[in-house]
Amino acid sequence: MKATSAAISPFEPVSSSSAGLLPRAQGELRLGFKRRGALTVLDTLYQQGCAKARLPNVEENGWKSAVAINTSGGLTGGDRLAIAVDWRQGAQALVAGQAAEKIYRASSGTAQVRTRLTVGAAAQAEWLPQETILFNNAALDRDTIVTLMPDSRFLGIEAVVLGREAMGESVQQGSLRDAWRIHRGGRLIYADVISVHGDIAQRFARTAIAGGARAFATILHVAPDAERKLEAVRAAIEELEEAQAGASCWDGLLAVRLVARDGEALLAAIRRALEPLREGRALPRVWKC
Repeated sequence: MKATSAAISPFEPVSSSSAGLLPRAQGELRLGFKRRGALTVLDTLYQQGCAKARLPNVEENGWKSAVAINTSGGLTGGDRLAIAVDWRQGAQALVAGQAAEKIYRASSGTAQVRTRLTVGAAAQAEWLPQETILFNNAALDRDTIVTLMPDSRFLGIEAVVLGREAMGESVQQGSLRDAWRIHRGGRLIYADVISVHGDIAQRFARTAIAGGARAFATILHVAPDAERKLEAVRAAIEELEEAQAGASCWDGLLAVRLVARDGEALLAAIRRALEPLREGRALPRVWKC
């Protein structure tokens, strides 16, 4: 295993005026997986600041697992987190989040999260962070770029919850920019940006946006044979009672959109949608907490 030492920052410099006078959380995590015989093993690990990783001694059908951790306990304005994961040729590995990522009220600045996922030839990658919870007056700018080879297989998810209903939290104001781009074989095949600023509650109350739903998610599956799972996914989400969902597939990319009244209903819907995509493999243990 290689432990790299030189950090690469994907962020613009932060001025003292935008960061404020309080210390800010910063972290960078880089993981690399490679194939060794029938197994996938960790090849590269770099962790700096609040970004850490743990490697459960659990493997299933040759898959390796890693858990990404933000030890700061959440993000607020001026905090910066960067994660890069490289699945090398033939590797099979899952990276999950330890817990929900909390984005707290920002007194100044914006929390920045930059994720770069690279999947090599014949590799299989799963990116399964848990939900992101926004608090009132939170500010988040998140950017995720996925780079695939033509025969790579990728499953990724991003879920957002606007406050925890069970805790009486209400998100009225804030800022959210959440961008995804997926490249396959050097060609851009998917680009999506959610950008909402100001009166979040009013915007998400609109029927054309979320119809008052407080939680939403996107699941993306990219594979040469992605279309064969479409009907199974549609069957899994067809009878959801507390969430609405739709699935479509084109050019080897299967996308599932889900909206729900709260985080609990959203997570139940996500689990239903993931079952056919993961072909019966159990979800990471951290997801069951």
